[in-house]
Amino acid sequence: MTVERVPAGLVGATSHGHLLELIRAADGLSRQQLLSTTGMSRATLYERLDTLTRRGYIYEAEPLDSTGGRPSRKIRFEDRGRVVLAITLGQTHGTVSIADTAGRQLRSFTKTLDVSDPAESVLGPLIREGQALLAQGKNETLLGIGVSLPAPVEAGTGHVRHPTTLPGWAADSVVAAVNASWDLPLVVENDARAAGLGERRSDAETVVYVKVGTGIGCGIVVEGSILRGAHGAAGDIGHIRMTPDGPLCRCGRRGCLAAYSSGRALSEKLSARGFKNMAAIRAAAGAGDPAVLGALESAAEVLGSALAATVTTLNPDRLVLGGEVGSMDFFAQQVGERVLADVVDRIGEGLVVETGHQEDVAACSGLATLVMRKIFAPGAVDQVFSEEAVRTASGNPRR
Repeated sequence: MTVERVPAGLVGATSHGHLLELIRAADGLSRQQLLSTTGMSRATLYERLDTLTRRGYIYEAEPLDSTGGRPSRKIRFEDRGRVVLAITLGQTHGTVSIADTAGRQLRSFTKTLDVSDPAESVLGPLIREGQALLAQGKNETLLGIGVSLPAPVEAGTGHVRHPTTLPGWAADSVVAAVNASWDLPLVVENDARAAGLGERRSDAETVVYVKVGTGIGCGIVVEGSILRGAHGAAGDIGHIRMTPDGPLCRCGRRGCLAAYSSGRALSEKLSARGFKNMAAIRAAAGAGDPAVLGALESAAEVLGSALAATVTTLNPDRLVLGGEVGSMDFFAQQVGERVLADVVDRIGEGLVVETGHQEDVAACSGLATLVMRKIFAPGAVDQVFSEEAVRTASGNPRR
């Protein structure tokens, strides 16, 4: 499997990019702390700090406690007024958010949609809403854009692969639509993987995030890195075949996990009882309706059985359930009980099974993290300085 890497080994690093990453990771450091941590000479460190300051990457913030003489100041990453635009698409709705560099939503807009409609009719209105939200901000600088989709995504290109849920969309639909409006860094990611990254509490933990909404998707995050797979389809668990002769799945096969445990499957199963959509199902579940609770229990039983293999393989710290179905406490509890009943004690020991944040909040946070990594990873920053040095040497300095 391919793994999206997180910068490591920062202690002792001396490039502009690694120096910036060290400052970002520590939420600010003094010059003396940087000298001690990196082992750089004072002249070299000060020259690089001056360059990073002039280029708008860092600034001198609050003074630190004085130990005699003039107090030193903390050097911080320049994130003031910088924002990320996140567009999170589900199969039945889309949310556009303006987030700060830590992934916190500042303002957002959600609209219902059918993601199987043509790409332009889905993406066009969301992009226009994004432009309107950006216009509401004051003294903000847009750094980049992140888009999450309920489909396999090729991370390197942002292209959609095997778009069962996006019929008729060209592979580059998202890239083309966003680039027509903004000439800025763009990240496109699968929705469950983006939300899984957004759900992590630290880069030290392993998280399995399962989105159970209209369909089912899974995001796996190991030590801060997303597992994407060879072709961007890692975590597409909705199409695991549970039985060879089960109910018909939207993909055309029979017996897929999604045909048993997804929101679409539940809606089809309960429609005869008058529950026409997930809002009605959630309300009935909250009221303790026995038919709805029975259907949820059956769906959770199948999902939990499927997830036991994933949990055994990865031995995660947390199994997080999200989406309109997964975020229901009763459903998550039933899934957890099935998983813990199926795995051996040493795998289940300490495993936390819980519901996550609202899915758009989690995906927004994950997308912001990916955009920030794309722009400010040590290699990306060093590449900017390298290209600038080449232009300067050729007599064509950066304008």
